[in-house]
Amino acid sequence: MISCDYFVFIITLSSATLCYSFRNSYTAAVVDYLHIYEDNPEDLLKKNVDQYLQFMRNASSQNADIIVFPEYGIVGLDAMYIAEEKNSSELTKYGTYVPDPTQNIAPCDYLKCEMCKEHLVNLSCAARANAIYTVVNLPEMEFNNDTGETDFHNTNVVFDRSGAVIAKFRKINLSQEPFLKAGRKIVTFVTDFNVTFGIFTCFDLLFRYPAMEVLSNPEVTDVIFPTAWYSETPFLQGLSIQHGYAKSKGVNMLASALQEPYYSDGGSAIYLSDGSIAEAFITNKRESRMLVNDVPIIQKRAIGACENLNKGIKKPLQKGEYTDIDNFPLNRDGTKGYIYEPLGKQGKTQTRICTDNEDFCCFFNITVDSSSVTTADYGHRIAIYKGLSPFGSNVLGAIRTCALIACLNETEESCGFRTNTSQKSTKFESIEIQTIVDITNDTHNQPSTLKADLTPISDYVYCETKISDSKVKIKMALTSPEDSLLTFGIYGRMYSMDAMEEGTKTSPLPPVVKAESNAGILVAVVCVSAVLLLGTAFILWKFFTKIE
Repeated sequence: MISCDYFVFIITLSSATLCYSFRNSYTAAVVDYLHIYEDNPEDLLKKNVDQYLQFMRNASSQNADIIVFPEYGIVGLDAMYIAEEKNSSELTKYGTYVPDPTQNIAPCDYLKCEMCKEHLVNLSCAARANAIYTVVNLPEMEFNNDTGETDFHNTNVVFDRSGAVIAKFRKINLSQEPFLKAGRKIVTFVTDFNVTFGIFTCFDLLFRYPAMEVLSNPEVTDVIFPTAWYSETPFLQGLSIQHGYAKSKGVNMLASALQEPYYSDGGSAIYLSDGSIAEAFITNKRESRMLVNDVPIIQKRAIGACENLNKGIKKPLQKGEYTDIDNFPLNRDGTKGYIYEPLGKQGKTQTRICTDNEDFCCFFNITVDSSSVTTADYGHRIAIYKGLSPFGSNVLGAIRTCALIACLNETEESCGFRTNTSQKSTKFESIEIQTIVDITNDTHNQPSTLKADLTPISDYVYCETKISDSKVKIKMALTSPEDSLLTFGIYGRMYSMDAMEEGTKTSPLPPVVKAESNAGILVAVVCVSAVLLLGTAFILWKFFTKIE
């Protein structure tokens, strides 16, 4: 007599197939990674990949569904520069060919991926062994049929639980990476826990393509962001710019940063769509750290008018030894021409400040807590700006800002800096900032907050209300008192007004190709598979019942 254990097995398999579709959260891991430097390419690749494999095992042991590693974590930017200076062929020692995601190839099945390098194979096998979605950034090689030469890309590779390459994103906006070729495709992918991810890399965050364009797909609710971010105050510190994007767009965001304080690099976090910060980490120590947290699965992005927005749940960040940021080096951005105004002398400030031609105005309503320390290490000024700001790589990004900014002393030149060790500051009972902006010129706006410990805050509202076809009203306000503030304000981008440092208009980007998401296919496969499995289970149950 045939045992019904087979029936139980099939039912279990069917349930496992279906369970991911009905979950209300997934578990994410992001790694703030300290790259290991080695002169020999083989040693460098092996040591860093070995570290990755250990993080993948640890993440799997904590039931993580997905793990994200940073930009340049495996190879390091310095190694690429050194290799390129010697000979462009030296770059091949660090690069690898990556299968086309449409082929559904797992490099771990080496015979199907003969051109894949060992480090890609090992990562694929680890994703399979640990049954975890894995995102790694590495130099990708591609043979160029037109030139007969090998091109190199800054590429994020996504493995599924079987180790197959299901997506790859080539960085579109390169930053001081002359040895690389820019990508063109907007990339999304879907997981078996029914979340559609968008993905882009570092400098891409500051540009419409791909940071805004990827959200043109309404199914994208979560964003993956590997980065080696060079932080600048007051608006471009790593955690601050990441959180502002996530909060303004109502997305969950998994940000994994290369950790190198010497270069002002570092700052990884898991941001939630309601504006809260599940986990955040930044340090001046030379150490890696993995953050693991549950992320709610949302059906649509949490954005809307002011009256419909959640106020942002304040959640504790990792503190103490995990955020030892004394003497963390930061640079002030090179923007010239901020308009400053001091705070009122009686603890309350209500004022309107405009640019010279009044094409951009900001409204401030600020109350200082009378119990604030009298010997604060920071003073504060109101600041607004509309114009070009140097972004590096000869790019001048067009920005407009309304903000409260910390200053080290009474001079305007000291504004936007922080002391190396102290965090004492004025306590603000309330801050409200409003502005009305033109949205006809290809724009994006987001909040910008930063404390002296180099973490953003989450206890504030930020919302946009459309008041005409060409105008939007933006409001940002604290929901509880805050001290130690370095920056609190609205940071806007005007993409169509970007220029190059030489003063010429930027050349139009080549058409960006929207890569097809595998969402529809995967969901269909899961559903059909589930129906077939359940149907088969029912037939076998009837069959085994008759036999017994």
